[in-house]
Amino acid sequence: MNYDNLSQYFNRIDLIKDTANQIIKDFDMFGLEIKFSGNAYNAYEELFEQMEPKINQLINTNQSKFMSVLYRIDLSDVQINKAINENSSETFSAIISDLIIKRELQKVVIRKQFNNKNA
Repeated sequence: MNYDNLSQYFNRIDLIKDTANQIIKDFDMFGLEIKFSGNAYNAYEELFEQMEPKINQLINTNQSKFMSVLYRIDLSDVQINKAINENSSETFSAIISDLIIKRELQKVVIRKQFNNKNA
């Protein structure tokens, strides 16, 4: 499942909330606080606006922690380079923040599909 196939899940409130919780959990492992109001209708914007400055700060001040976040979330160099090529007008921190949200949603969807098959 690639990121293009995720659009069908953007309106699933249960998946959006699970994605927000996954982001909160992953960022918390690095001492980075992300909050979510529970409003799934503006979840992307809410999460993005909190994450992007934190990602930007990590890029500029703590490359090691930044790389650890990418590793934890499981973003590859290939995914990052592809996104940079497709969104050259965006800042690097904005591209990474967008990728993190999409990757976390992808993990939630895959986990849910796997659990449904085993139920």
